[in-house]
Amino acid sequence: MIKLNVVLVRTEYPSNVGASMRASLNMGGDRLILIDPRCELDSKARQMAAGAASRLADVVRYDSWKDFYDTEGEGLRIAMTRRGGRQRKVGTLAEVLQEYKINAGANGSAPDTAAAKNIYLIFGPEADGLDSEDLAYANYACHLPVHGDFASLNLAQAVLLAAFIVRQYFPAQDVTQFTGVAEPVVAPFYFPEDLIKRWLTAIGFDIDARRASAFLTLRRLFMMNQPTRHEYQVLEAILQQNVRKLTEKPEGSNPPCA
Repeated sequence: MIKLNVVLVRTEYPSNVGASMRASLNMGGDRLILIDPRCELDSKARQMAAGAASRLADVVRYDSWKDFYDTEGEGLRIAMTRRGGRQRKVGTLAEVLQEYKINAGANGSAPDTAAAKNIYLIFGPEADGLDSEDLAYANYACHLPVHGDFASLNLAQAVLLAAFIVRQYFPAQDVTQFTGVAEPVVAPFYFPEDLIKRWLTAIGFDIDARRASAFLTLRRLFMMNQPTRHEYQVLEAILQQNVRKLTEKPEGSNPPCA
């Protein structure tokens, strides 16, 4: 069964978390996940959640993207953004879901593999949205349809609209309903992050350079193409051997004893 997860990144206002919880539940959302939240779920959050205020106790929190990936199961991760550009390829959410459903199985049926059981809709902070580093953790970057001159949506409105579009392709009756009880996740997403950083450093790249980060580019490339677990394991074996060759001292390199 497809599960719908709404992910809010660095959210600043508790009222938006409460309203997003309500919007997610309106569309049969399974979980609301916060990554590095910048607010507490206080009376304002409960007020905006209205009848769904009790569900705020079930919000899942992660301090960082690393914690998120170490815990969450595999699935389709869609980052919502309205900004495009040469380094930010953005499509429509409907196009991505249509392709995903067609490729999922015969006659566009829901995916049967464990890796395809979760859809994550990822939303950035209210002031400036998701940055390039956030997008490197997503399979796709998508925008929502806006027909007026003002293209900026309130966070909860964006959650409601995106979840509604998902439900057009994967109806709620095909989804395990939200119970407030966390269910066991499938095998965690695997990405050899530390190894790739060591390899890039060994061949001379500055992995902390934000404007032209080779690491972020590679991670974005892998996320968009969704390699299999076996393909990642082959890559890991190649990189481990490459790092050993790059870092081991050649024979005779030690200076002679005095």
